[in-house]
Amino acid sequence: MPETAPAPLLIIGSRVTYHGSITEMHDRPLYLLPCMWFGHCDACWEQDDEFGERHPEERDHFMAVDLTTDRRLHHARRAHLAPIPHEWPEDAVPFNINGYRYAAAYTTAGGSDRARTVHFYTAEDFMGRTWCHFREPAPDIRRLDELGRRRPI
Repeated sequence: MPETAPAPLLIIGSRVTYHGSITEMHDRPLYLLPCMWFGHCDACWEQDDEFGERHPEERDHFMAVDLTTDRRLHHARRAHLAPIPHEWPEDAVPFNINGYRYAAAYTTAGGSDRARTVHFYTAEDFMGRTWCHFREPAPDIRRLDELGRRRPI
């Protein structure tokens, strides 16, 4: 039985190419976002017992956006996306929010002691932001908090 290569690691904010069934989206760089970024995706809101959300290690579906036309591929499968190589800044902190991986830069207050706005690097030369809520401040959150306190406002 032949071994298959592991699926590529996809970082939110990176550029990807798409090679699925929607051929008009082939052969162009697309911007990668979580599947539920601009709306609701039932597969993204699967339920579990404790918090009403499932937190998989990695999601299998994403949104890919053509920034020149604003056309969006909703629920693009990981197998149909290929990352375009990008050098992330040295201080980028690998960070997982609800199964999506980010190259995080720092956090700012998010409304409670367990909520943060995570500022993340993108391959498009602008800083992205997303909100997250966690059960307990883990070491990676404390590190991002510290990086946020060091940044000039």
